[in-house]
Amino acid sequence: MKLTTARLTLRAFTDGDAAAFRVLAGDYDVARMTSDIPHPISEQQAIQWLQPVEGELRYALVHEGRLIGGAGTFRRDCGTGELGFWLGRAFWGQGFATEAARAVMSHAVVSASYSGFSSSHFADNPASRRVLEKLGFEDAGRGQIWSLARNATVDAHWLWMSLERAQALYGTASPALDRPTTKRPAKLWSLLRGSQP
Repeated sequence: MKLTTARLTLRAFTDGDAAAFRVLAGDYDVARMTSDIPHPISEQQAIQWLQPVEGELRYALVHEGRLIGGAGTFRRDCGTGELGFWLGRAFWGQGFATEAARAVMSHAVVSASYSGFSSSHFADNPASRRVLEKLGFEDAGRGQIWSLARNATVDAHWLWMSLERAQALYGTASPALDRPTTKRPAKLWSLLRGSQP
């Protein structure tokens, strides 16, 4: 599945992206803001990271013919779609993360049977919080998440968006999809924390 925005093409990652991915994600300041990108990252690790994983809708972000980052969702055990995104440092602060994440949300809300949406950011990454708030996410609690690059557990913030809110913001779900009506779980943080990898 390919998605397009005003400035971006969102497509599947390929092995051909490995060299560019290593350059972008090999920057410690990029990797440390993610939970699952190692630092340093080897060629083999880069190729492995780019492989599709069951339950994910993951996209390479391409601007003017070059890879600049990634975005997508994956299904948590509690049924929510977890939104994630990252950008090479040269592309920070230009609105690309918001643009890409809006496209991902618009597609996910009508193509995947999520019960709602969640996302998170490390406490020392306020830029990601601003993106999530622009998208319509609301605060859901605090906790800690493992960062592979930092080799440490890091303070983090969780955000949440109900399926109904996502549908209102990003389009009505297809009636052919069987989705439960959901309210924010009373113990959302416990549910999310319990499904950490």
